[in-house]
Amino acid sequence: MLPGRVLDVGALVDIAVAKTNHSRSIAALCLYRGGGLCIPATALTLVYSIVPLATKVELFDLISSPAVQVDDLTAGKVPDVAEILDGSGDIAAGHVILCARATRWPILTDRPDILRNLDPGILVDPLP
Repeated sequence: MLPGRVLDVGALVDIAVAKTNHSRSIAALCLYRGGGLCIPATALTLVYSIVPLATKVELFDLISSPAVQVDDLTAGKVPDVAEILDGSGDIAAGHVILCARATRWPILTDRPDILRNLDPGILVDPLP
C-alpha cells in the first residue's frame, strides 16, 4: 500500500535538511513504484520560510519531478479548509488534510495527533 503520500511540514523539513533519511526514502519509494507525491503549497511555504537557503535546492529538485503535484490553495478550496479547521489557525494542517482527502493518500507527518484531531478519518504515516 504505497501509492503515494501527502507531505506535511515535518516531512518536507526532513527532506530539505536530511534530519533523517526516512522522508526521503518514503518519497523515493513512492515515486519508484509509480505513485506520486502531493505537496500542499501552504506547507511548502512554511518550510521555505524556515529551512536554510542551502537546503532549498532539495525542495526545488523534489517539486520539479513530474510525479509531484504542488497543490495550490485556491479560493474555491478556502471554505473546505476553513470547515476542516473549525477555528484552528493552522492553515497548513487544514490544507494537508484536504489534499489527503482528495488523493486518498496517507499524510507523511511528524504531528499525527494534531491532524487526527482535525479529521479522525485520515490516514497518517508518522515520522519516527
